[in-house]
Amino acid sequence: MSLNIAHINLAKGLRGGENQTLAIINGVSVFDVRQVLICRKNSLLEKQAQKLNIPSIGIRKPFLINVLTLESFDLIHVHEGRSIYFALAANLLFKKPYLVTRRILNKPHEKWLTKLAYRRASFIVSISHKIDDVMREFLPQHTYKVIPDIARVLISNPNEVNKLKNQFSGKFVIGHVGALDNAVKNQLLILNTANLLRDHEDIIFLFFGIGKDESFFKQFVSDSNLTNIFFEGFKENIADYYDLFDVFIYPSKEEGLGSAILEAFNFKCPVIAANVGGIPDILGDDTYGLLINPNSEYELAEAVMKLYEDKSLREHYAHAGFERRADFSAAEICAKYDNIYKLCIK
Repeated sequence: MSLNIAHINLAKGLRGGENQTLAIINGVSVFDVRQVLICRKNSLLEKQAQKLNIPSIGIRKPFLINVLTLESFDLIHVHEGRSIYFALAANLLFKKPYLVTRRILNKPHEKWLTKLAYRRASFIVSISHKIDDVMREFLPQHTYKVIPDIARVLISNPNEVNKLKNQFSGKFVIGHVGALDNAVKNQLLILNTANLLRDHEDIIFLFFGIGKDESFFKQFVSDSNLTNIFFEGFKENIADYYDLFDVFIYPSKEEGLGSAILEAFNFKCPVIAANVGGIPDILGDDTYGLLINPNSEYELAEAVMKLYEDKSLREHYAHAGFERRADFSAAEICAKYDNIYKLCIK
C-alpha cells in the first residue's frame, strides 16, 4: 500500500528552500509513495509546482482553518518554520505523524508552542551539521538526522551558452547567484572586492537575483564608478549562466548549507565561498573549493586572483567539485528520506 505524504511549504517566494522542496518531491516519487504539496494559493511555489506537474493544494490565511486537508494523509513533511504549526494541529487532532526539515541556522523561538511543535515531530532533519548542533541545543532530547540538500541537475542550452560566451568574450567571468540581501548573502563584500580588482579590466562580476538591497548596490556601483559589475536580475535560464562562469563566489554571512554551490559544481565551475554555517560540509577544508573569511575583501580578492592566475588550479577545483556533487544526488538524498518516512509511521 502506497504511503500518502503531504509536503507543506507556506513560503511566499521561490528561493533555495522552495526549490529543494520540489526536488525532494520529485526524487521521492520513485518510491512507493503518493505525494501532494500544500502551499500558499497563487504563490510562486504553487506556480512552479504546476509547471513541474507536481500535485498541489493552494491554501489561504488563516492556514489553520485548512487543517482538514491533512486528515487523509499518512505522514506530513514540514519544509519551513511557519508550516510546523499546521502539522502540529493535524497531529493533535488526527494523530498524524510529521517530520521537519530545518534549513536555517537560527535557533527556533523559545515559546512553549514552538517547543511543543518541534518536540512532537517524529524526526528533526537538519541540512548541515551546523544546523544539527543548533537544534540539539534547542531540544537536547530528540531524534535527529542530518540530510543535506539535493544537488539539482540544471541543464544549460548550448546555443544560448555560446551566445553568452561570445557576448563576454575575453572576460574572466565571476558569478554570484542569490537574493540581493546583504545582511545574509554579504554581496557588499563582492562589490568591495570588485573595487580592489578594478584595474584588471578583463575580470567582471555578474550578479543574478533580486532583493531588498538592489537599489543600494546599484547606487554603490554608480557612486564608486565601477564598470566591472553587472546586475542581471532574475533569470529562469540560470543554468546557461552557470555554464558561462569561470568562477562562482558565495561569501554569505550565514548559510544553512549553500545549495547554489552544488548547482555550480554541476557545471564544473570552481567555487570560492565563506567559511560559515554549513558551507564547510560541502567544501571540506579547501578540498572542493576555496574557503574565505566573509569579513575580508582582501582575502576574497586574493582567492579570486589565485584562480585567475592559475588555470591548473581552476581545473583541479572544477573536477573536484563535479565529483563531489555525487554525494548530494537526488537518489542518495531521497533514499535517506524514504527510510525516515518508513520509521515515522512504524
